[in-house]
Amino acid sequence: MADFEFPESRKDGLVRIDLGRPEEGNTLTRGMMRDLAEKIRTCASDPEARVIVIEGRGAHFCRGRDGRGESTAGLAPHQVREQMMGAVLGVYAAINASPIPVVSLVHAPAVGFGAALGGGCDITLATQDTTFAFSEIKHGIPPTLAMAAVMKKVPQKALMWLILSGREVSAQEGVALGLVSQTFTSATFAGETETFLNELASRPRLILETIKKFMLTAQDMSAAQQSEYAGTLLALVRA
Repeated sequence: MADFEFPESRKDGLVRIDLGRPEEGNTLTRGMMRDLAEKIRTCASDPEARVIVIEGRGAHFCRGRDGRGESTAGLAPHQVREQMMGAVLGVYAAINASPIPVVSLVHAPAVGFGAALGGGCDITLATQDTTFAFSEIKHGIPPTLAMAAVMKKVPQKALMWLILSGREVSAQEGVALGLVSQTFTSATFAGETETFLNELASRPRLILETIKKFMLTAQDMSAAQQSEYAGTLLALVRA
């Protein structure tokens, strides 16, 4: 049984997962991260689900990791990797492995793990006045885990600048850098995203699965392989 139960709602193929800790800036412990990864996997396996949404409430979308009480004392390197880093990487892996689109609604600042979580989804929608920051370098941490989450979404030079500067960037800058898909004003955010999500969730699951599969798989192919794979997938769907 999960240690932390994320609030969830389901309607017409749309599954919404609330990070559920607004009073804590939606920070997550490593145990909560494991629970979130399992929640995403469970929702994605539901044949009635067509879109998964990750969202939060309060002053932050996600202020990062809640590391209170953590210690690596007495742990061997492989134990640190499995017990501590594995929890973070598990969330990113669950998003990528989901056969249906995972959309983040970033209504407020996203920091560290929160920036990677929001930016690492298939689609990232944000308010125009919010910000993203990969601030780990300011705390003496090389944020390789966060980089892994967004590496195929943000061009190399832009990503290196984001990581090495540790600078807070606006959502509009995030669009230019490839971190954010689209922005809306705070006043229209709820209505605009609801309209988009309902429209997206009205699409057949097979179509959504095919698009995500092609997007993830074809990136590392040659142009000729991409064309062949695109034709094969479309033929299978049309048949």
